[in-house]
Amino acid sequence: MSRTERLIVLLQYLRQRRYPVSGKLLAGDLNVSLRTLYRDIALLNSQGANIEGEPGLGYTLRPGFMLPPLMFTMDEIDALVLGNKWVIEQNDVVLAKSAHSFISKIAAVLPEEQRAQLYCSPMFVKTEGYSKVTDNNSILSDIRKAIYHKQKIVITFFDLNNVRTVKTTCPLSIFFNNEFFLVSWCEFSHKFIKLQLEKIEKLEVLSEKYIQDRILLLKKWGETEGLSENYLS
Repeated sequence: MSRTERLIVLLQYLRQRRYPVSGKLLAGDLNVSLRTLYRDIALLNSQGANIEGEPGLGYTLRPGFMLPPLMFTMDEIDALVLGNKWVIEQNDVVLAKSAHSFISKIAAVLPEEQRAQLYCSPMFVKTEGYSKVTDNNSILSDIRKAIYHKQKIVITFFDLNNVRTVKTTCPLSIFFNNEFFLVSWCEFSHKFIKLQLEKIEKLEVLSEKYIQDRILLLKKWGETEGLSENYLS
């Protein structure tokens, strides 16, 4: 990575640590010599950072120094572009439009060099071979809005026996695992429902809201699926 990228990574690393970090550990993580690390710290301090410490005792970044709001490493830009292109490839018109808008806003405030990388990223997405969201553009949009506002939904779908079923549920999340699933909580049966979006025949968003804590329910569902908290965060 370039020196500018390394300085950003160093600042981010120190901001995440509550206690002093040894120079040896910092140098190892950045893949540089201790001498280079000391020069980087001196440069950051000269630019306004308040990095306290000394060799043998460890270093810590004191509050008050703000990173530039939008400075990315090359890897971060590639990750951003890859995710954005994936969203655009889906059938959700609203999300695709928002993805285009998002990239434009990011590009407008990036340095010229990084703006060029944003538009010339080598990262691409091939969506053939797995299910896209759904051919019904409104379903995903309606589910997302219901989740944000904690509104109950009525879903008509086909169960595992291909029987048409109607349930009122509390939508919790849209889950992707090669296919898109709706994760919801059924208050009547006190069970979680994981349903392929393509199985939904009809969806109605109710004005009635559910009172349960969505994050807590989602965490409980994650435990039943064997998912880590990091996966759901």
